[in-house]
Amino acid sequence: MININNMSDKDVIKEQYKNTDNLRRRKSLHEKYSVNKIGFQRWMFEQYPFRAKIRILELGSGRGELWEYYWEDQVLQSYEMDITISDFSEGMVDHLRQYHAGRKISVEKIDILDIPFEKDTFDLVIANSMLYHVRDIDRALSEVKRILKKDGSFYCSTLGMNGMTQYLYHALDDLGIPCGHGSDLSFTLQNGMQLLRKQFDRVERRDYEDALRIDRVEDYVEYIYSMASMRGLDRKNYDRLLEYFNARKSDGYLYVPKEYGMFVAENGRGGISGER
Repeated sequence: MININNMSDKDVIKEQYKNTDNLRRRKSLHEKYSVNKIGFQRWMFEQYPFRAKIRILELGSGRGELWEYYWEDQVLQSYEMDITISDFSEGMVDHLRQYHAGRKISVEKIDILDIPFEKDTFDLVIANSMLYHVRDIDRALSEVKRILKKDGSFYCSTLGMNGMTQYLYHALDDLGIPCGHGSDLSFTLQNGMQLLRKQFDRVERRDYEDALRIDRVEDYVEYIYSMASMRGLDRKNYDRLLEYFNARKSDGYLYVPKEYGMFVAENGRGGISGER
């Protein structure tokens, strides 16, 4: 049986992110087939309340491409922001150091469960599409609150349980491939508000409207095999999955729902930070 708990198994995640291959494959699918052409990364970046002299920490930075928007923006660079990006995978950290070599940006190896910074250090903490990999989510959010300044903001994006994930689970059910349905994912759009409110005074949810419109189903099946949660999926099922999804095309396209968004969490100020 495919074990959805792999999503928060530390050894599995280390193997999954030992290099950028799986992450690149998944990102490529979204770039190629997403209906919303703004792009989830750009949308997220445009939400952040950047200002001069701000101190920023990103946790689980992955390939670090989010910050290309920063290097393209001369106004933001004039703010002289102190930016630290990080990952808990040594392979990803090596990639980040090479990717941003020569740029004024710090790269650190950090586990969100034990963040090596003093209390009240950062004005803005970012965690994109990574909290559902964390098994002890309460401890993780407590660590974020600890290193966040009293008037700081925490921006964290995640998936929902009514998008691509459930669409895939229903397909596996139809094909008779045993799979847990991920009801215990540690952080989603459905449970994130409740979890964040344990630590923060104010929490807001912001949704990103999108879907996939796919003509080459092989790309989607390869995406499935790249997922940490599909680690136990036998390659013998490849042709079955291909046939299943091709049969569900409409006007030459497979339509896959997406449910993504972010939470903004804050303490110590009158209201949630607005967009830039």
